[in-house]
Amino acid sequence: MNLLLADLHKFVNYSGGIEHVLSRMAFSMEEKGYHLSVVMADEKEGAPFYPFPKDCHFYNLFHMAGMKPVHMGSLDKGLREITRLFSKSGARERNYKMLSAAAPQLERVLALEKPDVIISFREPTGRLLLEGLSTTVPVISMLHNDPDEIFAHAPAKEIKALEKSARIQALMPSFIQKAEKYLHYDHFVYIPNAVSIPAVSARPGASRKIHTITNVGRVTGRTKRQHLLVEAFTLLAKDFPDWQVYLWGDTYDKTYVATLKGMIKKAGLESRVLLKGTTKDMASVWKETDIFAFPSHHEGFPLALTEAMGVGIPAVGYRSCPAVNELIHDGEDGYLTEDGAAPLAEALRKLMEDGDKRAAFGKRAKENMKPFAPEVVWDEWDQLIREVLGE
Repeated sequence: MNLLLADLHKFVNYSGGIEHVLSRMAFSMEEKGYHLSVVMADEKEGAPFYPFPKDCHFYNLFHMAGMKPVHMGSLDKGLREITRLFSKSGARERNYKMLSAAAPQLERVLALEKPDVIISFREPTGRLLLEGLSTTVPVISMLHNDPDEIFAHAPAKEIKALEKSARIQALMPSFIQKAEKYLHYDHFVYIPNAVSIPAVSARPGASRKIHTITNVGRVTGRTKRQHLLVEAFTLLAKDFPDWQVYLWGDTYDKTYVATLKGMIKKAGLESRVLLKGTTKDMASVWKETDIFAFPSHHEGFPLALTEAMGVGIPAVGYRSCPAVNELIHDGEDGYLTEDGAAPLAEALRKLMEDGDKRAAFGKRAKENMKPFAPEVVWDEWDQLIREVLGE
């Protein structure tokens, strides 16, 4: 059975959550006997940050052998960003127009691979398949975020295209109700992300010379909001001299990173709040973590949070953040707080001053992540794909 995974997005040295899910799905579906091909799109040439199976056929649409390279011109990119100031929907329309220049390359991949089912990882990817190429191959569209974030400013044509999907997968049950506000569609299915737990057990209640609060995610202001963690820790630093903060993640948002570094310097915390960049050795990160802090504005199904909880680390996040407010059970395996630095600081304080509580919360967190075990989730995907093929 031929399965094509499609995510028309940059991937060279890019460690995004969606790309991580794609990599995990590729390995898992290959184990289940599927013939795998993957198509992505990056103006850079190079290998993906996350690996794929050795026998998987991988295509970069923007650099297809025997075809002219696709470039998103500087002028077009500039116009897209100017448009974004006035209309997010208009900016997405411009972005799709640039992406659709790779339609001949995508058509060639379909001809070469002859997929029985396609799984689309982003809305513009699904639109290019279902509207731009009008493929007759069943497309399962994944929603990797809160539908309010995805569809509130989505172009009408993008929504109409997605309504042609064989299935639309949502990461949380509550997301299906949200999506129904925007799409006239009745084939939604709930499948969460698979939480792959490293072979390590965290020790959040252990006695250490230095304790660590960890955040993992792209260092960016609108979504991940690491500045709120820096502000919260600034309120706590004098009372907890044996604590530090590690911020792990891609630092491509240079303006925000510069602002963050300025905040850290102004607070005199350069030696205690560190931007660590990216790593593939998350087991080592979790070993030294006592609390996972996650001040995101919105999420789909955050792998970093669920992996931290899965190894037994208590977590703190905002009650207003979709997905986070369903994954963290307040007062049981972590804390949910109101927005802002001060509420976040108070929640962190409760855990920082009580090692026994950290250990107890961490133990419950580990138990609460078991329903998202890979063997459960990938079996659900296998069943869904075969159900679609049966139709």
